[in-house]
Amino acid sequence: MSSNDLPQGMAHNTISLLLGHPDPTTLLTPELGNVMLSVVSSPQCITALQYGPEQGTRSLIDFLVEKIQREQGISISPANLMVVAGSTHAVDMLARLYAKPGGVVLVEAPSYVDALHIFRDYRIELYSIPTDENGLIPDELAKRVAQLHANGKIPSFLYTIPNYHNPTGCTLPEARRLEIITLARQYGFLIVEDDVYRDLSFEGAVPASFYALADGNGVMSIGSFSKTLAPGLRLGWLVGSEEAIQRCVNCGTTQMGGGANPFAAHIVAEYCRSGYWEEHISHVRSLYKMRRDVALAALDKHMPAGVRWTHPAGGFFIWLALPQDVFAQDVKRLALSEGVALAAGEGFFVNPVDGEHHLRLAYSCAAPDDIDAGIRILGQVIQRARMIE
Repeated sequence: MSSNDLPQGMAHNTISLLLGHPDPTTLLTPELGNVMLSVVSSPQCITALQYGPEQGTRSLIDFLVEKIQREQGISISPANLMVVAGSTHAVDMLARLYAKPGGVVLVEAPSYVDALHIFRDYRIELYSIPTDENGLIPDELAKRVAQLHANGKIPSFLYTIPNYHNPTGCTLPEARRLEIITLARQYGFLIVEDDVYRDLSFEGAVPASFYALADGNGVMSIGSFSKTLAPGLRLGWLVGSEEAIQRCVNCGTTQMGGGANPFAAHIVAEYCRSGYWEEHISHVRSLYKMRRDVALAALDKHMPAGVRWTHPAGGFFIWLALPQDVFAQDVKRLALSEGVALAAGEGFFVNPVDGEHHLRLAYSCAAPDDIDAGIRILGQVIQRARMIE
């Protein structure tokens, strides 16, 4: 297999702690394979291969509406949800529809590197809000928004990853979510919650979503099958007010291309309705919790003094803070020379210099022994990096 045939971000003979990919052994389960064959051999396959309804495949919409109502205790109808081609599609669409070039978007510091990339593609002005071990700090958000308004800059929306944050792994407490909703209503900005890790909780209850806490007003919530089933299906969903969903349904790309990935949506709808997805979520949740535990134990064992890290209660990521005399780019380069790939912190910030002493570790895709070995090598590399002028 050539390097071009490997999944995104993977390389031969390298321990990858780089990207938040699912464990490859979880992707093609016997149940999913059987459902694929069933759909391909059924009369509905012809429909699945046509352009789909703009809002998405109705059987999948109906399943997701029932699941969200049952699990989050909120009342939504099919008119509040559309199927999207993964969370990337939703973020791109909301950036295009709600924040025109030169518009203002608020993001966490740090935030998801590829979302920042999308916003920059649209020439959006980005303003970051500081975070701590509990996520976005509402008082800092209030100061930033007041300052922007005083300068005639009106934010279009706040982009936030409230659960098992990428890259930090932190989860925003409900009290902070309520403060942020109050600020959003006061200043009139939309909240876009990227909630793709919600189902990957390891302990404790997941806080109520922004959408639930705001009774569906002024919030767009993004979910995805990429982390809990398979990213190659390119399927997710977007929840919002009927008006907001209709705006997305009526946009040019949706009208031109029809609903997102109808063939995959028919397969996933049948898979979900058979009860397989929720069983699979339970399995991968246990798997990733075990890998999180391996990673945290390895960090305790192998990290030199002065290195700090987060303790995520779910998701795929641990965020490391390096001593001020150790730079992330040096560590990244030295680690890769030793066969360990990881992400340096600069790309996760609007102002890259803010991330020059941070690293993100993804434990989702590496085998437990590789996680331990990779973190042992990382500890050695950090010690060597201290000596670099």
